[in-house]
Amino acid sequence: MEIIGSLIISISQSILFYGKEIGISMIIFILIANGIIGYILNRKNKIKNKKAFLLMIPIMLLSSTYFIFSNTIFHIANFGIIILLNLLMYLIVTDKKKYFMDYIYSIFEIVANTVFEVKDSLEFTKNKAKKNINTNHKIDINSIKKIGISFLIVFAIVGVVIILLASADSLFAEIFSGIGDMLKNINVGNVFSLILRLVIIVLIYFLCLNFILKIQEMKYKEKQQIKEKSDKYNFTIKLLLIALNIVYLVFCYIQVKSLFAKINLDSTFNYAEYARSGFFQLMFVSLINFVVILISTQWNVKKEKIIKILDLLLIIFTIIIVLSSMFRMYMYEAEFGLTYLRIFVYIILLTELIIFIPTTIYIFNTKLDLLKWYATILMCVYVVANFANIERIIIYKNLNKNTSEVPIDYEYISKIATEGSYDILKEQSQKEDVDTKEKLKLTRILLKIVNNEEKMKWQEFNISKYKLQNEKDNIRRFRKSNTTIRK
Repeated sequence: MEIIGSLIISISQSILFYGKEIGISMIIFILIANGIIGYILNRKNKIKNKKAFLLMIPIMLLSSTYFIFSNTIFHIANFGIIILLNLLMYLIVTDKKKYFMDYIYSIFEIVANTVFEVKDSLEFTKNKAKKNINTNHKIDINSIKKIGISFLIVFAIVGVVIILLASADSLFAEIFSGIGDMLKNINVGNVFSLILRLVIIVLIYFLCLNFILKIQEMKYKEKQQIKEKSDKYNFTIKLLLIALNIVYLVFCYIQVKSLFAKINLDSTFNYAEYARSGFFQLMFVSLINFVVILISTQWNVKKEKIIKILDLLLIIFTIIIVLSSMFRMYMYEAEFGLTYLRIFVYIILLTELIIFIPTTIYIFNTKLDLLKWYATILMCVYVVANFANIERIIIYKNLNKNTSEVPIDYEYISKIATEGSYDILKEQSQKEDVDTKEKLKLTRILLKIVNNEEKMKWQEFNISKYKLQNEKDNIRRFRKSNTTIRK
């Protein structure tokens, strides 16, 4: 069962992915692989926690991005996340543990066992094959070896004789001339590609088989009791929290006056540059505060209220710092436009604000599995970011910004534009208030997208690319428009 399943998975990945871009193939492969592994675990009664299959929701959502969007910014990251979520799902499925950290450790263990103990799958395949041959066909393995050696000897000797006879008689040589011509016409590149493909199939087979075997054998260790913490650091924690809160109180007062109220700034000061000078630093400070809050809560052995209050104050100040960082980013983005980096800063800061909710609860209830909540929030934010179509947001905002004298960066738009933003660019190029030079730049970007279009194989099917293929008439019109503008 494990051998057949692994063989199907390895051949499927070759058919779906080898030499092709990822498209609808990712969804098909995920369904095949998870269907087979889930079936095997169910037959072997290894499923202990069916709720873990809820992770199939984000797995399928992330897999569908290859089918829906053509934007490549998340493609590599999604591939790794999908693998990680699948590993996590099967570790939870086969165990009823409650603490998320145990699964994180187990992921490293199962990956190491799968890769470094791959010889176990080789031995398993060998034993199964030997058992099947001996029981079903009554063929001794030694007989197979003898037959194989015999054929090799015969082929070698007969081959040498044919070569000698062909060199001795031209008429005899003509009989085998077709074989020689066929060998000359062999494409070395195609042969190498075929060999590489077969090697990958075999490698995936053994890795997949080893994973299925290891996940069944996985023995989970009981959670070790954390050593009793001493309260000797309570004074240090209190002193640190008081000092940080005082510093942040002063800093937040200045932020409210200078950023939010927009006063006490020199008229000659560049407001956008002021914003740029701080948002990354403030984001880093907010992350440090998270660590301080978690450590202080962990080491608050006596559950002192003063430490809880100081932690809450630190959370409030950190929220203000995050909002300040976000506002600085907004000012800078309004002046210079959106980029992937700037929008990712927004996403990180918004995620921090959401994470404050379980962090606040954790201050009063240290039994909360905080890491599980953090992982859930991060996963949800990541999935939403995938479906937000960031490329379209960036291009739309940059094309329609009117709060700055800084010109639109068409070079950056051309760099990130794909089939997914084709309609936005086309709509912008048709506006009457867009001047000739900008229309020319937009037309060039549209033509660049069109020229990158290639005929899709069924495994590469993608909705964004499919829609663009239906724009043939518009493509010709834009080419004519480009020629007219140049004249």
